[in-house]
Amino acid sequence: MAGEIEEIRARINIVDLVSQRVQLKKTGKNYQGLCPFHDDKRPSFTVNPVVGRYRCWSCGETGDIFNWVMKTQNVPFAEALQLLAAQAGVELTNRPNPQERSERALHLEIMEEALKFFREQLSKSSTAQDYLTRRGIDESTIAEWELGYAPDVGEALAVHLRKKAYALSVCRSLFLVEEDASGGYYDKFRGRLMFPIRDERGDLVAFGGRVLGDGVPKYINSSDTPVYRKSRVLYGLNRALGHISRMKPRQAVLCEGYLDVIACHRAGVKGAVASLGTALSEDHAKLLARWSDEVVILYDADAAGQKAAERAIEVLRPEKVQLRVALMPPGEDPDTLLRSQGPVAIENAVKGATLPTEFKLDQVIASHAEKGQAFWAAVVDVIAQASHIAEMERHIERVVSQYSGVEDQLYLRESIRKQVLTRRRSTKQSMQEEYRPVPAIQFTVSALQPAEATLIACLPTRHLRVIAHEALSLPELFLSEVGRAFSGEYARIFEDNPPEGEISVWLSRLSEPMQDLVDQCVSDPRFSQLDERFVKDSVGKLEKELQKRRLQFIKKGADSDRLKQIEQTLRKLKGERDSN
Repeated sequence: MAGEIEEIRARINIVDLVSQRVQLKKTGKNYQGLCPFHDDKRPSFTVNPVVGRYRCWSCGETGDIFNWVMKTQNVPFAEALQLLAAQAGVELTNRPNPQERSERALHLEIMEEALKFFREQLSKSSTAQDYLTRRGIDESTIAEWELGYAPDVGEALAVHLRKKAYALSVCRSLFLVEEDASGGYYDKFRGRLMFPIRDERGDLVAFGGRVLGDGVPKYINSSDTPVYRKSRVLYGLNRALGHISRMKPRQAVLCEGYLDVIACHRAGVKGAVASLGTALSEDHAKLLARWSDEVVILYDADAAGQKAAERAIEVLRPEKVQLRVALMPPGEDPDTLLRSQGPVAIENAVKGATLPTEFKLDQVIASHAEKGQAFWAAVVDVIAQASHIAEMERHIERVVSQYSGVEDQLYLRESIRKQVLTRRRSTKQSMQEEYRPVPAIQFTVSALQPAEATLIACLPTRHLRVIAHEALSLPELFLSEVGRAFSGEYARIFEDNPPEGEISVWLSRLSEPMQDLVDQCVSDPRFSQLDERFVKDSVGKLEKELQKRRLQFIKKGADSDRLKQIEQTLRKLKGERDSN
């Protein structure tokens, strides 16, 4: 496994990886951009392609390619390893056991067979085809979204799957059939338009079925199965990912239902996804944050849709993605809007999406017929959630100018501003804790002597690394506490020989603080033009200082053990020079 990890490091260029999410500009040997981990106004985020690490000099976030994937995609190391291995074309030996792999393969095979059956049945059903025609869904859309039809016959799918030699008990676990009291099996989906649900990898993991007409329930969706967790899959994400990744910023559009997603894609809004007939979950939010920078919530204009939008805002807020809410015309959803007004109406709705605070303010205004004390209290609660002061002032100006008398506008404006600022101050400390620049490292280049930093800074260059190796392996040679700690760890890990290959591959063998220290030294402009003379001069300076310490210990006549260590270090340095 260690060899596979090093191979992945060697194949993945950290600048290319980070550039998928952050716009980087080359500055000297490094690359610079806005930090994605906090609200960065000035570029404080750097990527060092030599050592294969990134660092924010403001908030302290730092790491390598694995840390980057774990942090930006909200995944554990094991999943980050798999994602990067796939990107690098490295075959991992530590795979799920063959039985687990074969069970999933069997389950997915059954799901694909069920889809073939549903699609064949659609081609035979004039009722289902007429329904799709009335909804404005043409043949190309049917093919693209793999729509099907479950016939209104009790055992049609069960009989088909049995003929294909699939155990119906397994099919039951996949929410395709159900067992009756006599031990027989019948179809879970009957008389319904079928929507195949694929996960982000494209595996068919579930189905959604819509009744044709006014039956109840309107939708039946697969429950959780061995291959499906409804709280972790977004409908349409497998189709939307390519489009989302090309947008700047990467924008996802969150809809309520299957037909809404299809309507958006038909209208050219191809970043649309939906949460599969269930309330948006924290896992859904993390999934959206993994793949997008901005989420536009495009829910129905009815009361239920607006309430769902409010909840979606709260679920998504902790993920630090930019949020906007698209306001649909009254009585419309994306599907009906496409049919009544065409693609431009949907595109305009998404482009005109408002900030969450403005959306909530609209809700307060609409829900309070009388603009009395309760109204103004609700206004203060909402405006206090504004992301910055300019937005706060804009909202205050709006409500005061629209809902107060001319003579009392000045007083009311100041009163609301005071209440809002008081409310914001109550959460100010927690916000400061979240964004306060706190160094995540304990070892800094400023804690080193220049000669010590020179030896560390030469590590990326092989021939200089060879020259410095012996000195780097002698903790007693170093003057500073940080330098001695680095030397001790370096000597313990690399022992008799300097590390081979690119530094980005082997640097991770050092602890995280030591990796940070190397990154800082390499990035320091004082050490950007190193050569053999500089490195040898640095070793010489440290040796002279060690000689002085030796004399001091001899004069004091104390700490004989320390004196022995110093003399042993000096002999090693002399032996290294003589061998060269």
